[in-house]
Amino acid sequence: MTKHIIILLLTIMLGVFPTTTFAGVTQQGKEFVATPKQKQQAIKTDYTYKDSKGVSYPIYLSPKGKAFIIRVSKKTGKEYKQYLPEVTKRLNGKQGTK
Repeated sequence: MTKHIIILLLTIMLGVFPTTTFAGVTQQGKEFVATPKQKQQAIKTDYTYKDSKGVSYPIYLSPKGKAFIIRVSKKTGKEYKQYLPEVTKRLNGKQGTK
């Protein structure tokens, strides 16, 4: 019975008192400084994607493993990502139908 009370008190104390070290913040003396997150970059693969007009695009993999190509909009001229779910399945070894 006393073991249960001790364990209960320890869990309550750990939950009440905040910890000083957690992700994204470092302590420098009496100051806490936020550390910027490092943005993960996409990885360019050796594969290419050919669209219906015959234009080839290099295939990239996002940090989460999704395949995409970078296209340019005809109207605005801005770049955008077009994700390729079928290519993602094949690159990750999950071939099959929906």
